[in-house]
Order: sequence, then C-alpha cells, then structure tokens
Amino acid sequence: MDLPSGLDMSGLELPQPDDDAIEYSTRLVAAMVERIERNGGLIGFDEFMHMALYEPGLGYYSGNAIKFGAFGDFVTAPEISPLFGNCLARQAEGLIAQGCAGRILEFGAGSGKLCGQILNSLPNLEQYLILDLSAELKQRQQYYLRNILHADQFDKIEWLSGLPENFDGIVVANEVLDAMPVHMLFKQREWLELGVGYDGKRFDWRSFAPGEQVLAAIREIEARLGDLPQDYRCELNLNLKPWFSALVQSCRRAVVIIIDYGYEQSEYYHPARNRGTLDCYYQHHVHFDPLIFPGLQDITAFIDFDACADAAEASGFDILGLVTQRQFLVANGLLEDAQRQSENGDTHEQLALSQQVKTLTMPDEMGRIFKVLAMQKNLPLDMPAMQRGSPGG
Repeated sequence: MDLPSGLDMSGLELPQPDDDAIEYSTRLVAAMVERIERNGGLIGFDEFMHMALYEPGLGYYSGNAIKFGAFGDFVTAPEISPLFGNCLARQAEGLIAQGCAGRILEFGAGSGKLCGQILNSLPNLEQYLILDLSAELKQRQQYYLRNILHADQFDKIEWLSGLPENFDGIVVANEVLDAMPVHMLFKQREWLELGVGYDGKRFDWRSFAPGEQVLAAIREIEARLGDLPQDYRCELNLNLKPWFSALVQSCRRAVVIIIDYGYEQSEYYHPARNRGTLDCYYQHHVHFDPLIFPGLQDITAFIDFDACADAAEASGFDILGLVTQRQFLVANGLLEDAQRQSENGDTHEQLALSQQVKTLTMPDEMGRIFKVLAMQKNLPLDMPAMQRGSPGG
C-alpha cells in the first residue's frame, strides 16, 4: 500500500535535542519498541500517541521538560495575556450570580497561570480544584501559585488525583481535549487505519484493518456528510464519550466550559482537508511528524466540536452554545479591560496590550480557530456570551 502523502518528513529541520533529552527519549523508545514487539510488530497510532504523551515517567506530559511559555514548546492563551483569565473570571462571576456554586474545577492547569489570573480576579471564590495527570506539572503549579498569590487565596486551591464526587460549580478545560489520543485513518478504496511499527532504526507507518468501532464511526460521519475522497487522511477521537460520561457522573449542578482549537464537523471532514489536523510542537516549531522525538514534543489533533457536543449531550449535559474565542472574550469585557489597563500604562505597555488583544481575537491568530463550547447539568441559567451573534461574533 502507498502511505498517504505528507507523512514523509525527510529533510525536516528542527532544533536537535541535547544529550539529556536524547537519553530521556531513548528510554521511552525502548518501552514503545517492547510494546510493538509484544503486539506482533504493530500498534495503533492512538496507542503510540498515548505512550508519547502519558507513559508514566517518560511521556511528554509526565516528564520534566518545560512545556509552556517562552522556554517551552508552545504558548497558551493564559501565557499570552492575563486578559484571558480576567474574561473567564467575569463569566464565572456571572454564573455564580445566577446560583452556580462558587467553585472552579480546572482540567490540565498547565503552568498555573489561568488559575492565578482567575483567583486574582475573583477574591471571593470559595474553592479552586485542579486535576492534572502530571506530577511534574503539579509541582510547577504549586511553586508558581504560592509565589504570586496571597496565602489565603493559595489555600483555596486543592490538587486532585481523580474526578470529585457530586461537584457543584464551574468546570474549565482550556486546551485539554486536543491532547487526547486519536485514531488515524486513511481511505484507499476502503478505510484503513494507520499504526506504528519499528524497522530496527526508526518508527514507521504501517496500515491495518480498522476495528468495528472505528469503522462504524467513520462510516457514520460519511453517512452524514457524504463520501470522503480517495487518498484522504483524517483523525478520529473515540475518547470523547467516555470522558464526558465520567465528567457528567462526577457533576451534580455544574457548568462546563471547553476552550480549544477545532472545527465543526462539516469543516473538520471537508474533502479538501485531506491531510488531517494532527500537529506537533517542538521548541516553538510546528511540524507534522509525530514519530520523531518521542516524549520530547507535544502531539495534538484539532477538535471535532460536533462530535464533542454529541458526546456531551449523550452523556447527559445540556449544550449552551458554541462560539469563537473572539466572541466569548469580547462578550466578557476583553476590550473594556484592555482599554482600562491601557489608560494607566506607558507606550510600551499599550503596544503590548494591543498585541495581546490581537493574538487572542483576530481571525488569523486565535480568534476564529479557537472555540468555546459550554454546557450545563441541572442549572437552568443564562449565558449570553454563548449566543451566536452577540457582541464580538
């Protein structure tokens, strides 16, 4: 079989890892090779991606590398500007005023900056829970937050090892779902799944027949949107349903706010998008080869927001809306916040604020490709920022 075009990354120019990073990655490679050999010479890409990101002590998110900010591999919205956290705090304040409990549960808190921004903006918040799979990130978050928050605010934070029971409050997941492992599919007359083998020197792509669940899911998408063309590559996330099912069972009266980059399904599986959405981030370089530098680079796939909403509804959530990040932030006072801060700043600070607003909201930056999906359980409330056509839409 001919592999899909775009997967051969020969000639790719990236910064080379240092000796310590190579040694770290080599240990993960050994674990991957052992898994491949035990499985008869091939594992699905979803399993490879899971190991690359989450293998205990060796994966990208469970290791010691700096991941966020100028010295990491990528920058998230809270790293760009505290305006982002201020807007989320204002949205939370509005929900709390309508009867939502004054507690926040954040998935994957990253560097901890979003938590710090929200707590500084909402001093009366009752509690802030953080659920992060990475023990190393938990330590970084604790060190950072202890140094920027007053003791009484820091004491409101609790780090969890699993989902809480009967949670009341607001759940926030900023750039979390894009790191879920995905199946990679390729259409060549029939649908095939792409897996990963090892040729003795490097990992390589290999194909196999998809399982029933994978095949049924992609055929359902084609039944909805029309047949996809030959030589078409795409990703399929089957983790959404179990994730939302577990979340809805842990919530009693809650609002969930999902912020991530992605498309609605008709755009996600557009016939012209024939290389999929998979991206890799390594030292602020974006590329498309997930098989190199295991454990040293982030691997992500864009979110199919229709599949996300369907999984949430099937689990028992009521959808409140899907809007662009621009609309959500503008509706929650981004421009007014920036104007107030600009009036008190010098020229340098004003230029910096202007650039932050542009990065967060402009269509060619984060404004359009990042979207906000909100849902609720047992809380009939009003969330104007989630209504398409509201200010900033």
